[in-house]
Amino acid sequence: MQAKQQLRDPFFMEIFIIASWHIWKQRNNFIFDRGRPSFISWKTSFYEEAKLQAFILSEEKRHAFLLCLDPLS
Repeated sequence: MQAKQQLRDPFFMEIFIIASWHIWKQRNNFIFDRGRPSFISWKTSFYEEAKLQAFILSEEKRHAFLLCLDPLS
């Protein structure tokens, strides 16, 4: 809640869910496929997923969502 209040980003929950999902996928890859988790692979998969999820938004919201992602890169 503190992070959400400090950031005041309208897409906080969407970004949080996508980030959490990809942390979970890193964990599963480590446990089941003996993959090596890394921040770089997490970040890459996070951005790919976020860009795909942006397509379900209206054009106006898509642009705002993608702008929210820029400071994270």
